[in-house]
Amino acid sequence: MKINPALICVVVIAGLSVALAKSCSNASSLQSDNDVLRSDNALQGQVIATQAFNFNRFNQVAEQANRLNSLVDTSTEETVIEYREILRREKTCDMPVPADIAGGLYEYAYRLRSSAMHTYTDGIDAANDRSATASSITYCQAVLWIKPLLAVIEKGNNNLMGIRQIELERKK
Repeated sequence: MKINPALICVVVIAGLSVALAKSCSNASSLQSDNDVLRSDNALQGQVIATQAFNFNRFNQVAEQANRLNSLVDTSTEETVIEYREILRREKTCDMPVPADIAGGLYEYAYRLRSSAMHTYTDGIDAANDRSATASSITYCQAVLWIKPLLAVIEKGNNNLMGIRQIELERKK
């Protein structure tokens, strides 16, 4: 049996055509996948840049609030020292605040402190299973509480102002 060279040529050309079609299809598919990946990378780059900007801005606002709060602390310490000097000369400084008022103040302070603390649920502290006993407080001690308490409020307001600023900038 004699093999026709034209037939071999047609079979080879057909095989090469099929291979070329598959190669073009694969190249087109790879190009499409490459375009999708480039688009995804560009979007991820934008998201990362936005997050980096936001983190930087948040850190700046937090740093500003911390600086303001440090100034508040310094001012408060100076004022308390000044008040102590003034009160040291007062003759009525050791007069006690009425027990009901002192007890209410201490109870309120303990309640605020305990609401800020994490609860310990693994067991009961047997040494501290009773309510706090009310202590006496003098008028001078009450006066010395005022400035630090107002400073805590001011520091909280500074922190809230920073949060409001961040929220306004995020909405832009």
